[in-house]
Formats: sequence, structure tokens, C-alpha cells
Amino acid sequence: MQGNKDGDSPMLALDQSKGPKVMATFCSGCKEEVECAGTANSDVKNVSAFQRFSVVLEGLADCVACGGNGTQELKLRRSAVTLLAFLASSGKPGFEILLGHRLPKRTNFLAMILQMLTSEMDVEVVNCSQPPEIFRERTLLIREALIFLNRLVSNPQYSTPVLRVLTNSRDTTCLTVDIAKRLSCKGKWLWQSDSVTRQMRESEIVELARVFKKRVFTFLGDSMQ
Repeated sequence: MQGNKDGDSPMLALDQSKGPKVMATFCSGCKEEVECAGTANSDVKNVSAFQRFSVVLEGLADCVACGGNGTQELKLRRSAVTLLAFLASSGKPGFEILLGHRLPKRTNFLAMILQMLTSEMDVEVVNCSQPPEIFRERTLLIREALIFLNRLVSNPQYSTPVLRVLTNSRDTTCLTVDIAKRLSCKGKWLWQSDSVTRQMRESEIVELARVFKKRVFTFLGDSMQ
């Protein structure tokens, strides 16, 4: 999965070669404890382990949904998305957590990513004169989230379940479609002095959003036939 190549991460960096193995171990352990906790023979030790796994996942969700629009908050959200990408790279157990693990308020990680992207775009509408460093970090965050979503919706084995989650209700479908439409439209960021970030925003992110939009609209068209 795509890692952070630009900017320093406030979270502990994961070795790209070891990350998927670590995540696979975590996901497998999480799945085993969930299954044990749901059996009649579950003991205090199993329940305690399940609670620890849940705390880790809820902490990750808190990072995705953290408030604030400073550079550190944006970096934290981007690091959380990167960690979710490592989670997905672990295979079936990781996808099961992404798609099926119930977070507080009966939401899931994909819904939180959608809400985060919508929030980032809305902030820019309200405050279009953001400083260059904020514009850069928000651009990197949006790019990371789109790369993550595109990897999910193009996965040969899990694209259909992912797209179902992204369109499983009217509200979620509206969020998904709105994000795809808004980010796939070319904007002009001439007031931004950072030409590299501006180019990324005007071309790379637009292209990523168009790929995502095509996947979503194709799925919606097929599902209505």
C-alpha cells in the first residue's frame, strides 16, 4: 500500500518490509479474540484481550476523526490513513476489520474516511486563503485517502464488498458520490505559492478522484440493473 513519501510523520514510522507482517499478526490475533469472545467458553483472559484490540482500533479511529486544522492534526490524520492502508495490506483479516469492525456510534473505518474527506473539502470552501503549509498537508492527506480508497475499490477480491459498504445507505452513497464529483473537478489554486503542491492538487488528485468516481459509478450502474 502507499506510504508517506512526503513530509515527516508524527507517528512511529513502520518499516515497509515488516509492516504487512506486523499487521497480519495483529489482524489474525484480533479475529481470533473476537471469535473466542463470542463463544460460550470464553474466559476472562479472552475478553480482556478482545478489549485491548478494540482499544487499539478505537484509538486509530480517534486519529482519523481528530479535530483541528493545524499541520500536526493533518499529519496525524494522514498517518492514521497510512496505518489503515497497512491494515488492508495484511489480506483477509485486515479487510474484515476495515469492513466489519463496529466502532462507537455504529460506524466503520470507511465511513470515517468519507466523513474526513468531506470535512477537509468543506474547510477549504470556508477558508480558501489557507497558508501554504496547511494547503500542502491537507493536499497530502487527501491524496493519501484517495490512494487508499482506490486500492480498496480496485482489489480483485474485495472491491465488491468495499463498494457495497461505500454505498450501503442513502447517506453513505451521497457522501461517496459527492467526494468523487468534487475532487474530480479541476480547480485553480493560483494563489498558492507552492507550485509542487499546486500541481499535485490540480492534476494528481483530480486523476485519482476520477479513477475512484469511475469505479463507484460503474458499480452503482451495475447494481441498479
